[in-house]
Amino acid sequence: MNMAHRKWLACLGAVFLLGGCASTPAPVFYTLDNGIEQPGPQGATPSIVITQTNLPELIDRPQLVTRTANNQVRIKEQQRWGEPLRRAIPRVLAMELGRKLDSGRIVSVPIDAQRIDADFRLSLEVQRLEAVEGRGADADIVWRLESRHGKVVLGRSVLHEAERSVEPSALIAAQRRALAVIAAEIADQVRRWQEAAK
Repeated sequence: MNMAHRKWLACLGAVFLLGGCASTPAPVFYTLDNGIEQPGPQGATPSIVITQTNLPELIDRPQLVTRTANNQVRIKEQQRWGEPLRRAIPRVLAMELGRKLDSGRIVSVPIDAQRIDADFRLSLEVQRLEAVEGRGADADIVWRLESRHGKVVLGRSVLHEAERSVEPSALIAAQRRALAVIAAEIADQVRRWQEAAK
């Protein structure tokens, strides 16, 4: 094989390589919230600050992660989160708590929030928030709620939100519904303390 023939084959290989790269689809980005504008809560109390959220390493990554029926894990390189889940989960929970308690003073803070004055502080330990293809979402979140006066309650919310689809958007919607149920459980505890304080 002469030198000219080798150069021609090398150029042809480079063209095929570049063509393959060019055909790689661009990643699709998703958010945990539904993106639908809704009227904000009007009340001023209670005030709650979500101070800390810990996630398992499996889902603490930019890619969407799903489980299959045979318990395999798929890390989807072309389907990614628009923001880190460690920030999205407390933000969505804060929105849901605000709606359920009619309070515009519920926020998630990704930094040390010890100086922020609030009626309650909430921290989250996410054990699971998994999308299972053809089944839905499995959630297991341990939460710690502390009142301004130092009273503490530890809770654990474990649930399954059914969804038969394997589409990412449908599975993410199931995860969002699971978080709404967990927010309702936390809101119930807040209401019990508020009633007891009257």
